Amino acid sequence: MAPTKALSNSSLADGETRGATDSQDSATEMVTRLAQKMVNSTKKRRQARRDELRADFLKQSTRIVKMIDAAFEDPAKQVVLAGLRELSTLLKRQAAIEENIFAHTAILEKAYLDANQEFSVSIQGRMQDMAGLEDIHVSQLSYPGSFLTT
Repeated sequence: MAPTKALSNSSLADGETRGATDSQDSATEMVTRLAQKMVNSTKKRRQARRDELRADFLKQSTRIVKMIDAAFEDPAKQVVLAGLRELSTLLKRQAAIEENIFAHTAILEKAYLDANQEFSVSIQGRMQDMAGLEDIHVSQLSYPGSFLTT
């Protein structure tokens, strides 16, 4: 009788292990199903939002096209649009002219500074030549302007 009892205890232990494994499997399955439900729910919400955005985009683009068509149908608006186009053209021309003026001003400034430098060098050379004369000293010479530096 003892071996039978041991056998029945062994069967009981196997049943408990199977029961614990079954409950672990069912818990894992529940977690997996819950996670899958959450993923599916998120996908549905995301798809609904995309659909809503697409519908809004189509609605707005249709409204804008209608507004543009209406703007070109109204003769007064056509005159305003023509004026705006002309203004845009004039502003582009003005920008090009101003850019040209700035470029030429820079060229003139450089030419002026170069000529001023040459003139200063020339005057300083003449003053040094005159300093060689005995009856005139450089300290006695004074010229108005900022081109002389002694």
